[in-house]
Amino acid sequence: MEFDEMNVLWCVTGAGHRLKESYRFMSNLQRVTIAFSNAGYEVARMYGLLKDFERLGNEIILEKNQYHSSPFCGRMIKGEYDVVVVAPCTANTIAKLAYGISDTLITNIVAQAIKAKIPVFILPTDAHKIQKTKIPVTIDADKCKNCDVCLPMLNCPSNAFFITERPRIDLLKCNACQKCIPHCKYGAITFGSIVEVRCREIDIRNVENVGKIEGITIFERFEDLNL
Repeated sequence: MEFDEMNVLWCVTGAGHRLKESYRFMSNLQRVTIAFSNAGYEVARMYGLLKDFERLGNEIILEKNQYHSSPFCGRMIKGEYDVVVVAPCTANTIAKLAYGISDTLITNIVAQAIKAKIPVFILPTDAHKIQKTKIPVTIDADKCKNCDVCLPMLNCPSNAFFITERPRIDLLKCNACQKCIPHCKYGAITFGSIVEVRCREIDIRNVENVGKIEGITIFERFEDLNL
C-alpha cells in the first residue's frame, strides 16, 4: 500500500519550523486524522494555518479535549491507523520520548502506537546544531517609531496588539491574517522572517536516541516517508 493510500494519524506539536511543509505533504493524503497538542493548536493559528488543517483532516483531535487519560489513544491498540506521523516534532516532545515519558496526547499516541506495532515517523525540529526557521508576525523594534496612533493596532481584527514601552503583538490572539502589515508605513511589521537558531547539544542527542527506539523512524525529508 502506498503511503498516500494509508489511514494516517498525523500529530502536530508546537513548532512553526517546517509546519507549512507538513501541511503541504498532508494535503496529498487521502485519509488523515490530525491530532494537535495544546501548543501545536496555538502555533498553527499563529502561522495562519489552523483553518487549513481543520479543512484537511477527516477528524481533528485536540489535546485539551482528551483530559489526562487521553482515551483517544485506545485506537492504536485497536489498529485503526496504518501509520503515525509526528511532524513537526518539538525538542520537548522528543525529550519525553527519549526518556519514556508519556504524559501528553502526542507522547501517549507514540507509546501506544509502538505497543501496537504501528510504524511511527518523526520529523524533529532540533536535529542539527545550526538551522534557519521562519517566525510568525513580529514588530522590528528598530523600525518601529512608536507612533501616537498605531494604525496596524487600529486595523487588527483580532485585537492582538498591546502597548508596553512600544506596540507589541500577542501571538496567542494573532491568526496571521497579516492585515496589519500594509498599515505600517515604516515597514516595521513582518511575517515569515527567517532567523538562525542554535540547537542545544542535548536536543540533538535526544533525537539520536529516539531514532534508536524500535518502531520509530526519524526523517528529514518528506520524500523519505516510506514503509
